[in-house]
Amino acid sequence: AIVYHSTQAVPARTIISVVLLFIVVCVPLHTFGTLLGRKHNSASGMPCRVHHLRRQIPTKHWSFTPVMAGVAGLVPFGCIFIEMYFLFSAFWSYNKIYYVYGFLLAVLVLLSLVVICVSITCVYVLLNAEDYRWAWHAVASCASTGVYLFVYTLYFYQNSQMSGFLQFVYYFGASLNFCVAVGLICGSLAYLGASYFVFLIYRNIKAE
Repeated sequence: AIVYHSTQAVPARTIISVVLLFIVVCVPLHTFGTLLGRKHNSASGMPCRVHHLRRQIPTKHWSFTPVMAGVAGLVPFGCIFIEMYFLFSAFWSYNKIYYVYGFLLAVLVLLSLVVICVSITCVYVLLNAEDYRWAWHAVASCASTGVYLFVYTLYFYQNSQMSGFLQFVYYFGASLNFCVAVGLICGSLAYLGASYFVFLIYRNIKAE
């Protein structure tokens, strides 16, 4: 941006200030949150009695987890891809304005519900396969929505009138950050929903 004399070029002093602010504020908060989370995790007990020996997991096909994560991520993406067209058009076009924020709120609520339901379904299928490693599976099942969203950004760029190296870097840099954020949000919601489901069903197990 500085080489092209763009008005969106950020001064070097501002970049240094943001980096120092991240080091001073975010790093200590991250460390404090990690310690607090570990303390809370050690204090909270399991919903039922756990055997000290790990149970052997039956062998599954190598494509079981990738295929399930890919299919599961397609469902939440189906809830938002139409709305993404209007958002991207308003953001990357100079003659379009986005103003239907109420509908956007409804889409976000629907997306949250779909993500939680999809993660619970995937974890239930995984537990039926006698695989107790559900946590990262739940995250990956809905975090893959960000991958589909990034593929959509490629399609949107091909059908737009954007050109030039600066526009290319700015568009895909912003789109990548947006897709990563959507993937992390969907993965977090999926883990919370699946965690509540797993603790709920195992809390009601009557073990002798």
